[in-house]
Amino acid sequence: MKLPRVIAILALLWAVGLIVSIGLSMQEMGLGEGLRRIVETRWGITTLVDLYAGLAFVAVWIGVCERSIKRGIIWGIALALTGNLAMLVYVAWHAWRAETFIDIFTPTSPSAHAMQPKSMPA
Repeated sequence: MKLPRVIAILALLWAVGLIVSIGLSMQEMGLGEGLRRIVETRWGITTLVDLYAGLAFVAVWIGVCERSIKRGIIWGIALALTGNLAMLVYVAWHAWRAETFIDIFTPTSPSAHAMQPKSMPA
């Protein structure tokens, strides 16, 4: 099995694990109460700032990979609402379509390879 397919499967399994974790957390307390408890501490706020900084970067990366501001915005909204669950779904979807490991993390159009810098002669 090709490495991109393995990564796609691992991302999906991680997403399922995250969904299970969310379900178990919801049994303990609702989302509103959980968020309220998080923002009661500076570490909680710092964690949220850290999370959303990373998610904003991922939204830009998705927009570049998809070569579409609209898709980047749509995925950005999904990231803002579901966090890394959306990122795992995107990575699984993108990895499933990829031929190589590098293809997972680079734009989908063939012209992407033309944008890569050429190596310097020794």
